Amino acid sequence: MIQFDEIRRGFAQIAADRNAFWKVLLGGFLLINPFLLAFAPAFFSGSDNPLVAPVFFAALGFNILSFWFPLGYTYEVLRRARFGTAPQLPDWSFGVLGRYAQEGAVKLLIAVFTLILPVGIWMGLCHLLFISVLGLPPALLSLFLPPAMLFVIPFCGVGCCRWLDGASPLDCALNYGENFRLFRKAWKSYLIASTFLTGLNSITTAFFYTIPFAAVFGLCLVDTWFGPVYAATRQDESLDPVRARK
Repeated sequence: MIQFDEIRRGFAQIAADRNAFWKVLLGGFLLINPFLLAFAPAFFSGSDNPLVAPVFFAALGFNILSFWFPLGYTYEVLRRARFGTAPQLPDWSFGVLGRYAQEGAVKLLIAVFTLILPVGIWMGLCHLLFISVLGLPPALLSLFLPPAMLFVIPFCGVGCCRWLDGASPLDCALNYGENFRLFRKAWKSYLIASTFLTGLNSITTAFFYTIPFAAVFGLCLVDTWFGPVYAATRQDESLDPVRARK
């Protein structure tokens, strides 16, 4: 079971990289362009400023092309944590952008079915029950998001780890039974790490403009924790094949 000193070790591994700040900064800029965040409120409020729409769509177009790279970058972080190879944070270079884009597409596919879709269903049910039926203010709907994220973050992480072990992207995304079986083997460890990450994200995203950078840092951190947990469950299965089938 994951201990709090292992969580601290995850922070230490990232902080040991003297370029960690700049790597996360670049990843956040590519994931969600800060200019997109800056102009989005004015764009959706119907601002009369003639510069708002062109800048917003330019930033959006840039993001459509760039957000694959940080997703693939965090997949490389997960790979290194899963197999215990190389420094925890990889470097950014033009030579790896193609691979990052491909692996980012795989991670997005897995996340759609193991994270985004379950959260969407959960929030829809919460809206139906608490807002439509019980009459709570719509502004309170965001309070129901953290419990869902607590469970789907490690569930998505298991699916991503399975792809590193050779499973197909669709199997990792849609084989809920296998994902849950592996999640259940170390559910306490996953949930402790996920609880810590959920709280951390609540703090680091509170200033709105920090959202993209907090997201990349959080993904790198959680992959640093989940990789060894998943590796330990797989090692246990190889040592005890009969128990693994249960």
